[in-house]
Amino acid sequence: MQSLSLIWLLAAKDLRIEYRSRQAFMTTLFFGLLILVIFKFAFDPGNRAIDDAAPGILWVALLFPGIIQLNRSFQSEREEGTLGAIILAPVDRGVLFFGKALANWIFLILIDLFILAVFLIFYDVGFSFRLLWLYLLMLLAGITFSAVGTLFAAMVSGIRTRDVLLPILLFPILVPVIIGAVNGTREILNSMEMEFFGLWLRLLIGCALIFTAGCFLVFEYVIGD
Repeated sequence: MQSLSLIWLLAAKDLRIEYRSRQAFMTTLFFGLLILVIFKFAFDPGNRAIDDAAPGILWVALLFPGIIQLNRSFQSEREEGTLGAIILAPVDRGVLFFGKALANWIFLILIDLFILAVFLIFYDVGFSFRLLWLYLLMLLAGITFSAVGTLFAAMVSGIRTRDVLLPILLFPILVPVIIGAVNGTREILNSMEMEFFGLWLRLLIGCALIFTAGCFLVFEYVIGD
């Protein structure tokens, strides 16, 4: 119970800092919405290709802007010199990992809710209860994105070129997640054949469990260096 309290304390601290500044939130939201607008006008009106590309466009808008927040994950601790004190605190370093990952996940989901709402309106996707499955995909993909992103953000936090290096490291690892999310979304928006959708859903669940566990185990050695 104490570890859970510490995890939430660390996550709440990061969220409170972001709530006061709103710098990353507004920048990330604008970036995601800009992606939707650019792809919308990249196709001719009424072109069937935009319907086929819509799932991929959505996940580019949902995941790529999250890099902005990940790059800021350890920024305040590095600038204020408090990261070393947190590491030396008599608690498991996994608490720091889950605290940061939880804050990044909540931040990402809040941004994605706005982006998804705009996508449904802007791309003329009719309301259906099937869209609830899309929220589930978003939550699962967000878990993996936040876990792996937190690990790599800690890894490159002390490097001057971290803004460029982080996406180069992160997105190749997330290829299975992106494939599962895009194909699962296509099933939701088009045919919704549960047999194929269940396949992609299981892939995202497996990725969330495996990647989160792996990042947790490796984090102690990464942050220690």
